[in-house]
Amino acid sequence: MSVAKGEAPLPTGAHVVEGAGKARRSLGYVTSSYMSPTLGRAIALGLVEEGFSRMGERVQVYHLGETRRASIAPAVALDPEGKRLHA
Repeated sequence: MSVAKGEAPLPTGAHVVEGAGKARRSLGYVTSSYMSPTLGRAIALGLVEEGFSRMGERVQVYHLGETRRASIAPAVALDPEGKRLHA
């Protein structure tokens, strides 16, 4: 998952949710979250229901009463083609 540039990393354990209030339902959660100096933005890993089919989707992330926005992104953000690996 990724957040907009300039935003803080997502809290570990925060839930990816749909709906609001009593109708809010968890689709998964953030397993780790850090600031990436290489990408210049916060990145996170998470387990999300049907995550592969949600690539590029904007989702709500809920933690301790606060809702933030993030995007479901591929796990490989720096070199998806593997060009650096196979230099």
